[in-house]
Amino acid sequence: MKPSLALLIVGTLYLGVGWMLSAIGPSLPALARQAGHEVTDLGAIFTAFSLGGVLASVGVGAAIQRWGLRTVIAAGSACMGAGMLALGLSPLLAGMLIGAGVAGFGYGGMLAGGNLLIARLYRGAAGALNALNLFFSVGSIGGPLLVALMLAVIGQPQAAIWMGAVLMLGLVWPASRLQEPTQAPSAQMSGPPRWLAAVTLGILMFTYIGTEIGIGGWIALILERGVGMIAPLAALGSSLFWGMLTAGRMAAVFWGDRLGPIRLLLLCVSGLGLGGLLLVIGMSQASLALAAVAFMGLSCGPIFPTTILLITQAAGRSPAALSVALTIGTGGGLFLPALFGQFIGWFGPVSGAIMVVVDAACMLLLLLVARYGMKRDPAVAEMSVG
Repeated sequence: MKPSLALLIVGTLYLGVGWMLSAIGPSLPALARQAGHEVTDLGAIFTAFSLGGVLASVGVGAAIQRWGLRTVIAAGSACMGAGMLALGLSPLLAGMLIGAGVAGFGYGGMLAGGNLLIARLYRGAAGALNALNLFFSVGSIGGPLLVALMLAVIGQPQAAIWMGAVLMLGLVWPASRLQEPTQAPSAQMSGPPRWLAAVTLGILMFTYIGTEIGIGGWIALILERGVGMIAPLAALGSSLFWGMLTAGRMAAVFWGDRLGPIRLLLLCVSGLGLGGLLLVIGMSQASLALAAVAFMGLSCGPIFPTTILLITQAAGRSPAALSVALTIGTGGGLFLPALFGQFIGWFGPVSGAIMVVVDAACMLLLLLVARYGMKRDPAVAEMSVG
């Protein structure tokens, strides 16, 4: 199988993931009415989803080693589709949480399996991984738009989640036909583990995932309650975030390998912090708030795939190091998105923007530590600094 075909299949899976996850935020009010709860109570959905991802990450390294990448990816697709369908259809919050947990478990498998497959197929891994996650971003743009369409046509925005789940289930068979990489992993992915860098990058990923889900899940509510936008326009503001995130990944496809992963992350994490600060300042002005949303999205784009690349390099040939880093990383969604919701409820929408600034500062510090850990191996250090 050609690498480009594998990239298309895994990329379409990621498109479905982005579609469904980005549709949850704008659908929260309708899901809350469906379950008979306050909208802020549904932050537990993000926690359940992330808990499933954490549980999957614990054993994903061993699972890949035993059953292969395509089996892990296909099983993840099946769990993700079934879980999201249950989330979107359940009339009970408990059912939604169970569905979110199953979906998160599937996502954990696809997260590791898909990124590792593409990283091993392509030598220019930074560009290829950004290209893969570009599919996620495209789906993330479409999710809120489809929510707005479903709200206007049938009055049920959560129908966007149902449709994405059906797409995911339909992709199980193509995923099962993926072929394992035939070429040997690069030197950076087959050497000894660098535990300091792997663990630190896992914590960085923890912070980033929680922040991205927090922004994507609550930005519509921040724009509606903090800036005073009407609900449909606030939903389009969510699409703006994902659209600019897509643009950031598109740029990283071409510039990622030129800058090197460490330099790219330094640039993007700093930009995220500045975007959050701009949102704090522009909370009372719609145009400035939307500019902040766009800048945060642009900065977020390359962070996740580039961090994944560095984790695979830091883990080397150790399944244990890979699992530890991914388990830590996927745990970010357990607490931070729900904390975003609680802070917004307690202190107002501006607190969500302040959390972005704080998270970006933490990520910058973690990246400096990870850079030190990567430099302990000369070969990796040379690649890391571009």
